[in-house]
Amino acid sequence: MMNLNLKMIMNLNLKNKTALVLSGTKGIGYGVAYLLNQYGCKTIITSSSAKNLVNVKKIIKKNCATIVLNIKSNKSVKNFIKKIKKEKIDILILNAPGPKSLPLNKCKSEDFKESINYLLLNMIDICESVIPNMRKNKFGRIINLSSTTAIEPEENMGLSSIPRAGLASYIKTASREYAKNNLTFNTILTGGVLSERTNHLIYLEAKRKNQTFKKMLKIIENSIPVGYIADPMFFANFIIFLCSDLSGYINGASIPLDGGYAKSI
Repeated sequence: MMNLNLKMIMNLNLKNKTALVLSGTKGIGYGVAYLLNQYGCKTIITSSSAKNLVNVKKIIKKNCATIVLNIKSNKSVKNFIKKIKKEKIDILILNAPGPKSLPLNKCKSEDFKESINYLLLNMIDICESVIPNMRKNKFGRIINLSSTTAIEPEENMGLSSIPRAGLASYIKTASREYAKNNLTFNTILTGGVLSERTNHLIYLEAKRKNQTFKKMLKIIENSIPVGYIADPMFFANFIIFLCSDLSGYINGASIPLDGGYAKSI
């Protein structure tokens, strides 16, 4: 009979760990930041909006720090990394606002450079800045909040799918090179989520297809096997598990949380 360590059952062991959540004031990022804090993590939340950070601090009052970070600005990222290197980061949640929704023939070279810079290169720099301490402390969880478009590109989403595919590849590579010392790297492939970003994309798609927002929303919901677009907390609860000690054997995975929308196996 397998010798089970019963003490580990549902003990996420997140107390006294430090979690860094990028773009953590809205949507899934906020849901993850809030739950990590509730489970006892010191939580560091970033946003490009100082106002949004103030609003979050009114809700998450204890054991929570905020830092203004414009992930699209190389200068802002460099200054941010200097600050973060002083912290003992145990958990890193990679998250960023999506780029413009445009067909490829409307995308300019500058558009690709911008999206690749902040959705890929700046994310890699932030990862590489926290990994040395994770290896030293023999614990680390890096979770990339991505999109199903990283593996199943869709029309008008090239500025998102191309750099997101690159970051998913980096995460997979890191999972093989850095996995010793109890470090894991995983990507979450989100489908639709009830957020301002999703509503905006639905509005644009409705406009392109000469549909009402309500009709377009219904079409999209019907394309998802479970029949609805999930609330951010559906994602956050699973991601919290990936942050824990119990997830140590899940490494290098790209996990779809999409209600069954993705068509690949």
